Amino acid sequence: MVLNIMPFAFIILTAIGTYENRNYMVILMSNLDKTLVAYNFVSKTFIFVIKRQELNILITEIKCSGDKISDERQRLMAMHVIVVTTLSTATVGAFSLLSQLKGELPVEAWIPFNVTKNQMNLFLGLQILAVSFMVSLFRNFAIQGIVCSIVMYFCEQLVDVQNRIKCLKFSKETELQMREEFKEIVKKHVRLMRYSKTFTNILKEFFLIQNLAVTIELCLNAIMVSVVGIAQKTLFASFLSYLCLALLNAYIFCYLGNELIIQSEGIALAAYESEWTSWPIDVQKSLLIIIRMAQKPLSLSAGGMATMCIQTYSQALYNAYSIFAVLNDMVE
Repeated sequence: MVLNIMPFAFIILTAIGTYENRNYMVILMSNLDKTLVAYNFVSKTFIFVIKRQELNILITEIKCSGDKISDERQRLMAMHVIVVTTLSTATVGAFSLLSQLKGELPVEAWIPFNVTKNQMNLFLGLQILAVSFMVSLFRNFAIQGIVCSIVMYFCEQLVDVQNRIKCLKFSKETELQMREEFKEIVKKHVRLMRYSKTFTNILKEFFLIQNLAVTIELCLNAIMVSVVGIAQKTLFASFLSYLCLALLNAYIFCYLGNELIIQSEGIALAAYESEWTSWPIDVQKSLLIIIRMAQKPLSLSAGGMATMCIQTYSQALYNAYSIFAVLNDMVE
């Protein structure tokens, strides 16, 4: 309950601060840009908490499936979380420290005492905002680590299916063993398809929020860069830093979604490249079914509106620029 309440406290405090500065264009847009990160984190966490039980059932099934994950993949799963969390924490911490040195809060917020009265009040106000926001930050990247690790698991197991199909060899002496191995491959492919579909149905709203947040973040940053310019160097640098972090996180999801599509489609190619011409007719027919099913790749859906892939990432950049162009004309 504490973990759920603290991010909402941050949103309420910053919302009041944003409203109090509604007449100042730069401050208003700056606050919206920075608090959008919190709205994004809280929304995705809310979806994750609601779907947590369903996801837990899926993870339990995966753990009991007997599938093996290589040490290299496990290190990649852990490194992804460490790197993203470190970069984000360093960025937020750097600009918070800079705000402290300048005698102001990193984001406009309502604090129940005068933060400009002395250095101690300013430090206390900063701690209130930092603690309430960092909880949301760390929790979100923990969730991101879980989601991305599951997608990495799918990709590695699909590669394993491809390799096992390619290694199938038929002979009279090993026919029984080959048939049994082929049966296990088919069962694993079907199981991975079911896992992927369940996973997408559970987190489709999660990915939709991610896509929408990145588009809005890009639009707000573009507007603020055009309004502020490079004259206000600190503000300009903060916009670019937060934009880079948003793009990095969006790219990670889209890259993994694209990799899932590629590896699931690769099963059809692996099946065709196998030594199927020497197989019995009934096994060839079963292989044809695998090829046909693999031609419809596994994918991550963003609310049924988009597919998480590199093309969607580039489309989000294009949409953000289009919105920016319209808003920029209105501002001018």
